[in-house]
Amino acid sequence: MNEEVIQLFGLTSNPDLIYHLLKSEESGGGSMKVRGRIRTKETCPTCNGQFQHIFKLGFICKKCKTQPRRFYVDLAYGGQRIKVYSDHRGHSLDSYNLTLETLTRINSEIKDGLFDPSKYIKKAQVEFYVKTKLDEYYERKVKDIAPSYGASFRKHIKLAKEFFGITDVREIRKTHLVNYSEWLEGKGLSPKTVKNYLDTFRAFMNYLKNNLEIISEVPNFPSINIPQPLFKWLSNEDQTKIFNAIPDEDKPIFAFLFLSGCRPSEARALKVKDVDLQNGIITVHRTFSGKEERMKRKGKRSHAVVIPIHPEIRSMLEKEIMGKHPETYVFLNPRTHRFYSQNTLVKRWNVIRRKLNIDSSVRLYDATRHSFASNLINQKVPIAEISRLLGHTNTKTTERYAHVDIQSLKKDIKKVSIIKIPVK
Repeated sequence: MNEEVIQLFGLTSNPDLIYHLLKSEESGGGSMKVRGRIRTKETCPTCNGQFQHIFKLGFICKKCKTQPRRFYVDLAYGGQRIKVYSDHRGHSLDSYNLTLETLTRINSEIKDGLFDPSKYIKKAQVEFYVKTKLDEYYERKVKDIAPSYGASFRKHIKLAKEFFGITDVREIRKTHLVNYSEWLEGKGLSPKTVKNYLDTFRAFMNYLKNNLEIISEVPNFPSINIPQPLFKWLSNEDQTKIFNAIPDEDKPIFAFLFLSGCRPSEARALKVKDVDLQNGIITVHRTFSGKEERMKRKGKRSHAVVIPIHPEIRSMLEKEIMGKHPETYVFLNPRTHRFYSQNTLVKRWNVIRRKLNIDSSVRLYDATRHSFASNLINQKVPIAEISRLLGHTNTKTTERYAHVDIQSLKKDIKKVSIIKIPVK
C-alpha cells in the first residue's frame, strides 16, 4: 500500500516525505485523533469517481491520477456541524496544505479554548473585515463630519482600507498599526498628516470597542514625533499697514478679525443677534464649514465663547447691524450682499498681501487669529486670559503662542553686555 501511494503522489525522490508517510501509516493514518476532517465536494473530472484521502498528503483518484482543487474542514463543535471553507484570513481553501494548516490551527485553538467559528466562516469573516467595518463607520460618521473636513476623512478611510483590506478587525495588534504608520510615511506624508490618519483609525477602533463591542481593548498606537510648527504672525504695526490698504467696503470684517481673534469661519457666521452693543460683548457659537453653517464652533469639546467688543470696532459694528434682522449675518459681501465666502476672504487677503510684498506663506489665519494671540503675548497678557478670548478649552493650546514673545526678549538681552559703547 505504501509503495502504491508513493507512486501515486510522485514521492520516490523525497525520502523525508516517504518517512513522514510511513510514520503516519504506523500511527493510524486518516484515523489520527484530531477534531474535524478534511473533505472535498469534487469528484474526478475524468471518471467522475470519488477521490481517495491519504491523510497529510492529500486526495487523489487512483485510476486517473487527478486531484481536487477545493477543500473544506468538516467539524463537529458545540453541538453543531461546521463546515469551514476558508482560513482565518479569509483565503479560500484551494490547496490541501492550506486546509491541513487550517485544521491544525483549529485543533490548537479548541485545545486552548480560543476557537471562534465566525473567524473561519466566509460570510461571517466578511462582516469582520477591516474594509467592511470601515465602510460602515464612514456611512455612520459622514453625516456629522464638517464639510471642510470631508475630503480628508474620505482619504483617511480609503488608505486604511487599502492597507488593512480583509484583515479581521479582531486580530489587529500594535504591530499592524506600526506597519501602517511606516506605510503612510513611505507615501511621503508629513508626521502631522500621519498622526491625523492614525487618529482617524484610532477613532474607528474606539467605535468597534464602545459602539459595536466587537473588540474588548484598543491596541496601543505608535507615537508620532511631530516637530513644533512655526507660527507665522504679524506685528501690530504690520497689521495697521495692512488695514490701511484694505478697500473701505471690506474694512469692517478685517477690522473685526484683527481685533477679536475670531477664526475667519466664525466671523463669517456671526449674526446680528450675537452682538450685544449695550453690554459690549459678542457671543460666538457657530461657524461655517465651507458653505455650510454649523451650530457649533470648531473642535470636539468646543463651546460658545463670549468676547468683549474692542472699542476701535464698536462704531463699525453698530453701523453693520443697524436696521438688520436679528438672523442676518453681520458682515455681508458688498459685491453680492450675501455672507462672505471663504474664497472671497482669501482672495481679498492675497491681493493685499501681494500689494504689500508680504510672504506667500503668511495666511489670512496667520495675519488675524495667530497675530492677535501673538501680540497679546508680547504685551504680557496672561495665557489664561488669551485662552478665554480665543475660546480654547485648554490653555496648552494657547501656550503654542508663547514662543513669539521676542520683543520682550530683545529688551532683556540688552541688560547684558561685553562691548562698552562710549556714551556721546
